[in-house]
Amino acid sequence: MPSSTGVKSKIGNKDNMQYTPGGGNVKILSSKTDYSKAAKSKIGSTDNMKHAPTGGNKKVYNQKLTWTATSKVGSLNNAAHKPAGGNVKIEEKKLDFKGKAQSKVGSLDNAKHTPRGGEKKIVSQKLEWKAQPKIGSLGNADHVPGGGEKRIEEQKLDFKEKAQAKLGSLENSNHQPGGGNKKIQSEKVEWKAESKIGSLDKVQRRSTSDQGSADNGEEQQ
Repeated sequence: MPSSTGVKSKIGNKDNMQYTPGGGNVKILSSKTDYSKAAKSKIGSTDNMKHAPTGGNKKVYNQKLTWTATSKVGSLNNAAHKPAGGNVKIEEKKLDFKGKAQSKVGSLDNAKHTPRGGEKKIVSQKLEWKAQPKIGSLGNADHVPGGGEKRIEEQKLDFKEKAQAKLGSLENSNHQPGGGNKKIQSEKVEWKAESKIGSLDKVQRRSTSDQGSADNGEEQQ
């Protein structure tokens, strides 16, 4: 564990160790402020303090109104009218259609007709078909195809021994191309190019002016 006996405080942190802050002898009073004597009303707010409103001597009556309403023009001309026709009775009677109903014209002319033809029977019999082949379809039914005694041989062909080159394809097989003794030289070409007529006149003038300005700068230094 490290020893803390040789540890010193930071520079200047003990300069004011014995300093005592002042100001403790000042007291802060807490008193209630009385605004009743010093407070004043706003400008003109008490001008009409003693004003008494008038008009309380008038009474408001609450009376039920009676309306004498009259009917519209001509709306009571037939007020005493009594509709007629109440002596007519509407009878409810069940109608009997069974005794009085009749068939349509000519609908019962053949009511007793009996259809004929019931004595005939419909026979259900299985048919046996004696089918025959088409003309000449069984003419070669017993035919046996020939040619089965022939064999198809499988033989590997040897093209290496019997194969020959095409006509004239080997006539120049031993030919050697010439021209290999020639060398191709690679030489840098130097171009002696000249400027166009009058294209360097301004270049010389600019260089002389630049040189004169440089000389003037050296003289000033």
